[in-house]
Amino acid sequence: MNRRLLGTNPLRRAIRLSYAAAVLWSAGNVLSSGLLLVFLAQDLGANAFEVGLLQAAPALFGLLRLGTPALIARLGSAKLVCLTFSSVAYLLLALVPPVVFAAGSDTMSPLTMLLVVLCVHQLLEQIGTVALYTWLGDLVPRRIRGRYFARRNILQLAVLIPLLPASGWGVDAWERSTALAPGTAHAAAIGVGTLFLLAALVPLSRMPAAIGRRRSQASHAAPPRKATSLRDTLLAPFRSVGSRRFLFYNCWFSFFNGLFSTPQNIYPRGVLKLGLGPMNGMQTAMRLGQIGVSAWAGPVSDRRGNRPVLIVCQLLVGVAPLFYFLASPASPYWLTGAWLLWSAYAGINICLPNLTMKLAPHGDHAPHLAAFQALSSLFLTVGTVGGGYLFDRLRGVPLVLFEIPIDRFAAAFVLAAVFRTAGVLWLAGVPEPGLPSASASREGGYGDRRG
Repeated sequence: MNRRLLGTNPLRRAIRLSYAAAVLWSAGNVLSSGLLLVFLAQDLGANAFEVGLLQAAPALFGLLRLGTPALIARLGSAKLVCLTFSSVAYLLLALVPPVVFAAGSDTMSPLTMLLVVLCVHQLLEQIGTVALYTWLGDLVPRRIRGRYFARRNILQLAVLIPLLPASGWGVDAWERSTALAPGTAHAAAIGVGTLFLLAALVPLSRMPAAIGRRRSQASHAAPPRKATSLRDTLLAPFRSVGSRRFLFYNCWFSFFNGLFSTPQNIYPRGVLKLGLGPMNGMQTAMRLGQIGVSAWAGPVSDRRGNRPVLIVCQLLVGVAPLFYFLASPASPYWLTGAWLLWSAYAGINICLPNLTMKLAPHGDHAPHLAAFQALSSLFLTVGTVGGGYLFDRLRGVPLVLFEIPIDRFAAAFVLAAVFRTAGVLWLAGVPEPGLPSASASREGGYGDRRG
């Protein structure tokens, strides 16, 4: 993204600082979430339902992020809300290692304590995330947001690619070489990740809350934020046909992602007997693919729209579970095919917030972002808890696919591919406002167009 596209010096500085924060956050996130938490829960004796609950409960509490627009209006700054709630969230995450180290105590359940800590942490972090995207939506001009989010994603992937396998093999080696209690190595990695997350707040604190626009852009400046009730925030996406359809897509995809996430997370360690190292190696292959997808998705979303990118990426992501269906203890590395196709998640991650902000009224992103994220989390929660419960209930139940006996894992992977792929039906009807003309897409200046 060249200087002519970025325009003013304050804008360039703010974007560079946001990139630095994203890189530090990415390092912290890879050491404190995902498979690390799933493996930690399994080390502490969690069953399928408990693994699903561990993943879903924080998202359920995240419904309270609907109050983020009101918090921003009351405190007067998305920056202040982001920094305050994120810092408390990361300090809470630092409690995970002590919870695990107390696993031998007869007076507490480590799984229960872990669940409570993660619920509160996720709630506060999600409020901070809504505020962050509202803040970025105000700072970054709309016509270059696709390229901005793509560059930001590529920088985060550059950190993930070496760190994922290094952390995975390191944790596995530590577990094999010591006689520490189960989960200790995973908890220590989460402690290190917390330090990176806290460090990410430093460059964010140096970013401006807003950047003044040139006089020619004065008519496009964001209006003052008004106090927003929970009801107004919840109803914000339902006030236009495009927002409603896009919300239905988000909820559909979130529900079926959650419904089949428990077997997908349990299968590698519980059935294929793969450790964190091989799994992180597959994730690294996915991240390499995401760099290429990001480099393609950013410019294309700015020039041709977010919806075509989302449709292509949704189809690729949707069929990926079929590789889990093909994997077995004798040939476990069929899983690699799924992780390679999941590279397309990069396009979804770039275009989801971008299109959400485009469908919102100009300068009033917070209610839409909060409602979209909260309702998607609700459907993810219902799907994850329900999927974990159903999966436990299907243990030992005979299942048949096209007159061929299959186990509950195989059934879950086939159905996951069908229902995730069907998400494109919702995307097909989503209109996209504000697509640039062919001539506009060739212009490099930051002139009289809306941010």
